[in-house]
Amino acid sequence: MQTLTADSSLPDSLHQVETFKADKLMEFYKSDLKLKKFLRVIEDSPVYPVIYDRNRTVLSLPPIINGAPSAISLKTKNVFIECTSTDLTKPNIVLNTMVAMFSVYCEQKFEVEPVDVTYPDGKSYICPELSPYDMKVSLSHINCIVGVSLEAYKVAHR
Repeated sequence: MQTLTADSSLPDSLHQVETFKADKLMEFYKSDLKLKKFLRVIEDSPVYPVIYDRNRTVLSLPPIINGAPSAISLKTKNVFIECTSTDLTKPNIVLNTMVAMFSVYCEQKFEVEPVDVTYPDGKSYICPELSPYDMKVSLSHINCIVGVSLEAYKVAHR
């Protein structure tokens, strides 16, 4: 069951005090202009992805909704960042970007705790994967993206 609590500082989609079973939650959000487009990702699935806290309070039903208990405030001390997608490439890029951006605000700058993601088939991996990687890109592409016209030696030598 998904329980969402009212809080005037939260977006309209979180202003709920009703308790829903997953199928009723899907029905409820079909009328939400912002969220209904995400329903297709999981609505026909026999199981739904759910993120609970240690007390089994539903924090998120990705990619549909986050519950009020997971809202970030100025008093927030720990942040769990999750990305939902139907393939691993895009969410890994987004996750790495978000983790790097948030980590600037950590008490210990750039401190990140990895998470072991385990699938029902037993396969698992650690994320975020923040190790450096090589990427081949043309000079013309770099100049186009950055909006400059630099020679190769200037790009390579900063």
